Amino acid sequence: MGMEIRLTLSLPRDRSTVPLTRRVLDAALGVFSVTRDCRDDIGLAVGEACANAVQHADLGADYQVTVTIHEDRCVIDVVDEGIGMDAATGADADAHAAIDAESGRGLRIIHALADMVEFRRHQPHGVALRIVKMLTRVTPATA
Repeated sequence: MGMEIRLTLSLPRDRSTVPLTRRVLDAALGVFSVTRDCRDDIGLAVGEACANAVQHADLGADYQVTVTIHEDRCVIDVVDEGIGMDAATGADADAHAAIDAESGRGLRIIHALADMVEFRRHQPHGVALRIVKMLTRVTPATA
C-alpha cells in the first residue's frame, strides 16, 4: 500500500481560515510531487468550499475540513453547521447560476475543477461537501 496523508482542520467561521487552509493543503500536495496546475485547481476548489462554509455556517460555529491525499487522488470533505441545503439544491446550484451572478459561482467553479462533487445533509443541520480530484504528478526528468 502506498503513502496516504490525512489532515483534519477544525476552523472558526473566519475568512482568514480560507487562505490558511489552501496553504496547508498545498504543502501536503507538494509532498506527493503534484503538479502546480493540479495544486492550483485543488486550492481554488477548496478555497471556494471554505468560503461557502464561512458565509453560511451558524454564527460562532466551527467548520471542519478533512483532506485525504492518496497516491492518485485527493478527497476533501468540508462540513459546516450552517443553514444547509438539500443535495438537489447543491447539485443544481451551479447549473442555474448566471456567469455574472453575485452568488453561486463558487459551486460552478468547484464542479469545473473537480472530478467528483457530492453534497450531503449533515445532521442535525448543515451541509457536507465532498470534492474529489485525481492527481497529476510531476514526472522526473529523464537523463
